[in-house]
Amino acid sequence: MKIARRAGVVLGSVAAAVATMAASIAAPAPRPAWQMATTVHYGPADNASGYSAVVAPTKDDAWVFGGTNPGGTSSPAAEHWDGRRWHAWPLPAGLSGFIVGAAASSPGDVWAVGGEYALHWNGSRWAVAKTWSQAGQATSVVAVSPGDVWVFGSSSFSGEASLGAWHYDGRAWTRSSGVASAIYRASAVSADDIWAITVSPGGGSVVHYDGRAWARDTAADSALANAQLDDVLAVSARSVWVSGVTPANAADGRLVLVRWNGRRWKRFVAPWTVQQPERFAADGAGGIWIPVVTGGASPATWILHLSRSGVWTRTRIAAGHRTGVGVGDLALIPGTRTLWGTGGLLTTVGGDAAIWEHGIPGIHLAVRQRWSAFGRGPHRSRLIVAGRGGIVRVYLTAGDRGMIRLYLAARGCRASGRARWAARAPGARELIQVRTARGRAPVPA
Repeated sequence: MKIARRAGVVLGSVAAAVATMAASIAAPAPRPAWQMATTVHYGPADNASGYSAVVAPTKDDAWVFGGTNPGGTSSPAAEHWDGRRWHAWPLPAGLSGFIVGAAASSPGDVWAVGGEYALHWNGSRWAVAKTWSQAGQATSVVAVSPGDVWVFGSSSFSGEASLGAWHYDGRAWTRSSGVASAIYRASAVSADDIWAITVSPGGGSVVHYDGRAWARDTAADSALANAQLDDVLAVSARSVWVSGVTPANAADGRLVLVRWNGRRWKRFVAPWTVQQPERFAADGAGGIWIPVVTGGASPATWILHLSRSGVWTRTRIAAGHRTGVGVGDLALIPGTRTLWGTGGLLTTVGGDAAIWEHGIPGIHLAVRQRWSAFGRGPHRSRLIVAGRGGIVRVYLTAGDRGMIRLYLAARGCRASGRARWAARAPGARELIQVRTARGRAPVPA
């Protein structure tokens, strides 16, 4: 795995590394950059694996979803974050295509949709909750509770048949008619406060559910004038966001974000030209992060940020040695300002699914569990230490496929002669001890 834009120093021990980096790190940056958390490849080398959805019910629980080979014979894929590592997780057999949307009301109530099926996680296993035999594909899911779930599948923009809107009450599925049948994506504050968008060649509209019926919110029309709608995010009753691109039918345009504050809609327009916005997330401080793709002769992927005060900034997501990169969905980890991002990295022959992260709320360990690979072939290990934004990052790689990352806040860290690295046999698990101002923190690696 290549870690982009990080200067590394190979040192002989964790103690020496921490002492050196803590002494040389500059003042903390205003906002940490988006960092690669892990990449995963599914199937043959020429598969272009990718993730298209992410959901984080709690700080220590998250799921990413995607598929094994977009554009070809493909099956859905899922990875689970348990607070320490990403684990590959099996899904029900016999499914095809990509998972395109996910939602959760709790760690034991997670829903995912793709193609003509809806999947449910009950805390111990995934099961097929619903399949549709009619034409159309699912495009969004909202999970208010285990007995209050909505699945939407509108294809009005492409002109194909729509799956429509379906509601699950814990016992049975029923189809909703009217404007709900045209909903493309939706996001819920509560059971009686759900926001959604429809899409059409002319742009689309905002729709609201009050617990009894779906109705178009015409108050949003002027703020979204001449914009092709793309996504919706309901953060709270007084913070609802809708994204789009203006002008509606242009190959390239300006990103538009509009916000409902409980009384009126306000429009924000990014200063950069974009071709396609993706699904976005709150930043935990009143602002928004949103991935976009720029067009032209050299397309690039950026993650734009709109602060609470209305200031725009952007971060480019580098492809490294790959030929292209895409970020399709973001999720804020509850109670933090940390986010997960999902997408993929393309090469000339295929590609890898990828997970990014933004923000470090403390000592944080991120690794994809692949212990079985450590004992295969010649064993090579190395310790890489890098600093950015007031954070010391220690990377231990074992072989070619495993990586352990340990984040240390430079503030409060001091070198200790007792902190040590004890070499063991290939594949063995280690215990790194880090002495901070608050005492020693053993971190299982």
